[in-house]
Amino acid sequence: MLVCCAFFSPHIVLCVPSKQLNFSLICTQNILPEAQWILRWCPPMNTILLYDLDAASLQLKVIRYLEEQTQSLCCCLLLVSEDNQQLFCQVVGDKVLKAEISFPLTFGHLGQAVEKRKSTSLMFEDMGFINTYKINMHTLARFCLMVKRGYRDPPYHNWMHAFSVSHFCYLLCKNLELTNYLEDIEIFALFVSCMCHDLDHRGTNNSFQVASKSVLAGLYSSEGSVLERHHFAQAIAILNTQGCNIFEKFSRKDYQRMLDLMRDIILATDLAHHLRILKDLQKMADVGYNTKDPQHHDLLLCLIMTSCDLSDQTKDWKTTWKIAGLIYKEFFSQGDLEKAMGNRPSEMMDREKAYIPELQTGFMEHIAMPIYKLLQDLFPRSAELYDTVASNREQWGRVSHMPGNDSLDYLDAEFEQLQDEQNG
Repeated sequence: MLVCCAFFSPHIVLCVPSKQLNFSLICTQNILPEAQWILRWCPPMNTILLYDLDAASLQLKVIRYLEEQTQSLCCCLLLVSEDNQQLFCQVVGDKVLKAEISFPLTFGHLGQAVEKRKSTSLMFEDMGFINTYKINMHTLARFCLMVKRGYRDPPYHNWMHAFSVSHFCYLLCKNLELTNYLEDIEIFALFVSCMCHDLDHRGTNNSFQVASKSVLAGLYSSEGSVLERHHFAQAIAILNTQGCNIFEKFSRKDYQRMLDLMRDIILATDLAHHLRILKDLQKMADVGYNTKDPQHHDLLLCLIMTSCDLSDQTKDWKTTWKIAGLIYKEFFSQGDLEKAMGNRPSEMMDREKAYIPELQTGFMEHIAMPIYKLLQDLFPRSAELYDTVASNREQWGRVSHMPGNDSLDYLDAEFEQLQDEQNG
């Protein structure tokens, strides 16, 4: 049986179903009254309730392992299922997430430790998806967990990235009141696409798939956007998994439209696609958004998806700088693979040639800043995002003048300390 835990900070509920022990342990520490309903889902037989967390009797090493595993899950509403037995846990009263949307211009991002306690299901509920589309909570739990499991663990394109993108989408929907600009089904498709947009990412880009003649390239290279088409196919596979179809109550017409929307939105994460529609986006921003124009709806969905996908650039400087370390770690791993294949990697993938401050400055000037400028033109309330990206671009310019032996010097701990000293 799988492991399911829920954290009621500072109250803890820890459920340890164990094949080795042949019974379930439920440990509670100062359990909240509102959490008592969880116990009703526990198997009535072969279950032991422990109201004091006893490190000796519960084997502290096992407990720590379970906590570490659980901390990697952003879905606080999870499913544990074996032999038709189901157990659910849910966080009660998520004050942090509510606080994030209580200020009109708050686009701040949660730190990693907090993000990992966020409930994806809570965002579904707060955006009205559960009631509007009559989503079964068991089905939602299975879907969320399957999506989380569908991500591999490369340095950057993992579940944490997907959750961050989804959370940013949630913030945009709330702060920019996107329900006034898009249909409900479009917003639903956008949010689910954010969750699924990098499913089964291998830590390599489209060019690598084609150059290495991978299986994915064989399947999708003729259509272009190899990885993006694979991510969409993985999302469909999850929806087709028994008990995971959160669109099961849709009419045939709405179901087909939802899949079409998801396909187009996920394909929009290919920056090559963004560059192709850039002139159309600029034209839309110049003439103003027309809610009655279907093309404007499509363009806005693409723009918001790209804004969410690149939202790391809108975070505070230290966070943006640290995430760059993850991005280039992934890039350099691909470059190493390309060298091993006898190919010459691009500059940004080559750990021996990449000059990170210059690469980041170029990316922000030519890609990120124009995207958030378009968003600002359409939604003046999002000006804070553009200002933050511009500020981070200036920071990369300052970093480029600091001493460093090679590209990786800009991302290590000693360089961070030197940077703090110079800024202090």
